[in-house]
Amino acid sequence: MLTRLFIHIHRILGLILCILCFSWFISGIVMIYHSFPRVSQEDRFTRAEALDTVDLPDIRDILLRLPGKTPVSNITLDNPEGQPLFHLGSGRQSLQIYADTNVVAPAITYSLCARRAARWCPDRTITRVDTLRALDQWIPLAHYKKEFPIYKFHYNGPEKYQLYISSRSGEVLQFTDATGRFWAWFGAIPHWVYFTILRENQNLWTQFMYWACYLGMLMCAVGFILGIRSYWLTRRKGFLRSPYKKPWFKWHHVTGFFFGIFIFTWILSGYMSMASLPEWLFGKQHPRTFRQSPAERQTPSPADYALDYRKAIALTSTPDSPVKTIEWTHYQGIPLYRLRTPDREITLDASTDTIRPFHVSEELIFAAVKRLAGDSLTYTIAKMDEYDNYYISRRRPLPLPVYKVTFDNEAKDCYYYNLESFRPTHYDTNSRWKRWLYRGLHTLDFKFLVERPALWTIVIWTLLLGGAAVSFTGIVLSVKYIFRLLRKKS
Repeated sequence: MLTRLFIHIHRILGLILCILCFSWFISGIVMIYHSFPRVSQEDRFTRAEALDTVDLPDIRDILLRLPGKTPVSNITLDNPEGQPLFHLGSGRQSLQIYADTNVVAPAITYSLCARRAARWCPDRTITRVDTLRALDQWIPLAHYKKEFPIYKFHYNGPEKYQLYISSRSGEVLQFTDATGRFWAWFGAIPHWVYFTILRENQNLWTQFMYWACYLGMLMCAVGFILGIRSYWLTRRKGFLRSPYKKPWFKWHHVTGFFFGIFIFTWILSGYMSMASLPEWLFGKQHPRTFRQSPAERQTPSPADYALDYRKAIALTSTPDSPVKTIEWTHYQGIPLYRLRTPDREITLDASTDTIRPFHVSEELIFAAVKRLAGDSLTYTIAKMDEYDNYYISRRRPLPLPVYKVTFDNEAKDCYYYNLESFRPTHYDTNSRWKRWLYRGLHTLDFKFLVERPALWTIVIWTLLLGGAAVSFTGIVLSVKYIFRLLRKKS
């Protein structure tokens, strides 16, 4: 009785989910090499013009022009279209102000958006402009609705560029080409179920993904139990000999037995990419933010920087490598400028009126750790010259050496400080579980494999193709089952 129930559950869920699972595995292979098109910071940076110190005001004059209660943190100056622009704050509290006028925000008109579009691709001609009042496939997220109407610019040329600009803020929202759009249809769109009709409703999309994962894990668990049972009943006929004679049943049974666990853990890890860890199992979760000491939370006022930002730009720029952006930042209360040119990033100590590059030192790290621990926490520091299972990345090499600081507290906080980053990488008990349940199981982000890219590629391709084979045989069996039902009714 229970066996027949399991068979019906597995068959019904297979009818519903096999096509979705097949698309997840095939698109997962594409996702290794191509993601969803988006405008990167690098795109914006390469199209910005160089900063010229001529007519740039004193930073105190900019601060005096700000409306009351405007946050003066996260200040950046760039030159997106030949008119230097200060960016202050972030998110909803962000503010833009031109460097050479009293205009707090640019007046957004269609002509301004058209000029920005022409400057974005100066070697291409705009052939058509659409005014969007509904989301489309390349801007499917609900938060874009507040930007309506959105101007979509089409360009000539083999790349078939498309640029989306908000009529509200004048910001570039999306930039795609034919190649990116082509691969997205086989990669990110089916993998993330990024279809506009579903993705524009965040709650609907989230619930769909949650239930697809719930049912998918149930389907895998029941199928694996049935597969083991079948092998057990035929154990006397030979080791791992499938009892099924029909080819599609046999291949579904064999591939499901070998790849079923992977399919289950892969769906589980996909679910964990969206969901929080259940507190009843993993305990109360702590915010995944860097716990700064009081001294580090004190941001120096831009007006108190001893080094004038105009001097920093002028003495850092060269004809071949001009400064395009400058950011007001700090490290443990030390005022700093971070300047970026086309080929390098420079950090200057702004606590004195001389050009002096800033570098993180061991002494600064030890002092930061001591302030972070205070008088109540005990900790250990270990200098690492190689990666471990937490301080490692498959996409980019992380700086070494790194100082691993482990605190003896309930959350088992652990921080990784290196000599290049201003903020350490942080893990606690919950984020370690999250790391393994998501990145570990979903992208095989294990030290042994990450350090061997060729082996990682072989393993991930094998598993994804194995999962696709199980799903494809399930699709065939589902189609055959539907045809049998239709023949019986006729």
